[in-house]
Amino acid sequence: MKKIINLFVVLLGMLVFTACSDNIDNPYAKESTISVVKSNLVFPARAASGVVEFHSQSTVSATSNATWCKTSVVGDTVKVAVEQNNNNDGRSTVVTLHNGTDSVNVPLVQAGLVFQLQVSSVSSNSDLAGSFAYAMSSNLDFKVLSAPDWVSVSNTEDSLIVSMTANTTGHLRSGYVKYNVGSYEDSINVVQYDFDNDLAGDYYFVGQNDAGKLLAYNAKVSKDSISLPDLDFNIPATFDASKIAISIKCGQNIGEFNGYYIYTIFADQDVNYWTKYNVGSYTYTAGFNYDSKDGTSAIFSGTFGTHEIGALLFSAFSAKELNDNSYIQELLVLHSPFLVKKSESPAKIASLEKQNDLKFVLR
Repeated sequence: MKKIINLFVVLLGMLVFTACSDNIDNPYAKESTISVVKSNLVFPARAASGVVEFHSQSTVSATSNATWCKTSVVGDTVKVAVEQNNNNDGRSTVVTLHNGTDSVNVPLVQAGLVFQLQVSSVSSNSDLAGSFAYAMSSNLDFKVLSAPDWVSVSNTEDSLIVSMTANTTGHLRSGYVKYNVGSYEDSINVVQYDFDNDLAGDYYFVGQNDAGKLLAYNAKVSKDSISLPDLDFNIPATFDASKIAISIKCGQNIGEFNGYYIYTIFADQDVNYWTKYNVGSYTYTAGFNYDSKDGTSAIFSGTFGTHEIGALLFSAFSAKELNDNSYIQELLVLHSPFLVKKSESPAKIASLEKQNDLKFVLR
């Protein structure tokens, strides 16, 4: 996503008027005692300096009405220095040359911040060290305020380069690079993982039953399935590397139980509304995350129609055609399901009660 701060430069057209005369003398006309020979007071956004050269028969002083503009007079030259303009708007003032009661105004303008960066997040699906370059343009310095110790950031005239060291943690890792350019501050989310090394493997598939009790089933996660060996079910899945998320669909056959065909159905939290016999039109997606407390986990979320998906149903049918005639009942209802990897969170795993036996026999 592009981040653009527009340049607004205020161009002033200020004229220094001198007295004119024609065939009729003007008794009020007065010729200035200060003559501006040359001026260079158009500045970039960065701190800069310029000069005004002048002629005068008497001593000249110089002032500015802007705190960010400083002036000094050396001989027949006014030295002008402006501070960096960190704002997106251009700004202007005048430098006034004084000689007694006489004065001349010289216009000054300074550009505002221009910044464009074509990245808001960086994701590497490899644990190997690597670098990524993104187009960037800026008329002020890019400053890193903070970054993870495994991330380094540099920039060239037209690019931002984000580099990562090799990931040897055994899990997905992520963090934020916080930066500023002038008065503008933002962050870049940086993620590094390898699916086979850091995400695939043994999990618990966890959810609550209707009474609010946690049920945890052994699960094995791969890029194309979530298998539940306790139940002898296999849920077809799709992994999206750009979102670092795994998705399942409604109306998918996941196996058989006691001669019945078991299919996935999505419902709202109270199981008042459900996807019924819809096949494949809605997805339930779990984005992978890691923290030191819970290890690697992925919480499912999604919608169908105007409803939030709050429960995953394993429903039994007497035939492979999903309809009122073949529907039997729910074999299992899991509210607010999530995945948690076994190897990384002993405290979390210890709190889960494994339920490897189904609680009733289908009629």
